[in-house]
Amino acid sequence: MRIGLLRHFKVDCPHQKMMTSEEFREWSERYEVSGVLKNHVDMYGIEWDICYVSDLPRAVTTAKEVYSGNLFVDKLLREVDNAPFLHTERLRLPFELWHVCGRLAWLFRSRSQPETISGTRRRIRKFLGSIDWEKENILIVCHGFMIFNIQLELFRLRFMGTKLKKVRNGVLYQFNGRKPSEENLKRLKKGMPPQNGAAQRFRRNYIDLSEAGTVRGGVRS
Repeated sequence: MRIGLLRHFKVDCPHQKMMTSEEFREWSERYEVSGVLKNHVDMYGIEWDICYVSDLPRAVTTAKEVYSGNLFVDKLLREVDNAPFLHTERLRLPFELWHVCGRLAWLFRSRSQPETISGTRRRIRKFLGSIDWEKENILIVCHGFMIFNIQLELFRLRFMGTKLKKVRNGVLYQFNGRKPSEENLKRLKKGMPPQNGAAQRFRRNYIDLSEAGTVRGGVRS
């Protein structure tokens, strides 16, 4: 099966080079409601069976341009918020610094960020646990930082694809693999990471022995 990840079109929201924390916050709010600059998207002639899309306007607009069927809108695909990592009243910092440091704060679980790395990964796993895995070609339209993190979860599920370092607007990225096992689907729905084959076999054997009364607490009795 194939999963396509597509970042929304570029957002038409200019910004200053230098900003205070409040100016960066205000820009972020404008970004959420700004229009997009449409571009041609090469979909490689693939007949997508289903399309999931973030509920944010820029993603919905993009999805409508590339997919003619019904859209499955899901707030679990919203972009990870990038809040100011510190408060500055007069000090202005470069726009790029606000972005980079906000993501580093997310990575190190800073209280300055509305969501931590653990929360983001849990949200993505719940989404992956909810999609229709019986479809052969699944299209997901959302946001740059979300796509970067979704690919990591797909790799955990043994999907193959190019590892993304920078996610470009309006560019389709493809990943190929197989439907997760029923056990892993249950784990995903709970926001838990999937287990690889060896770990699954160990856990299944452990449970079988435990139920037979030969193992208690991981120690043979």
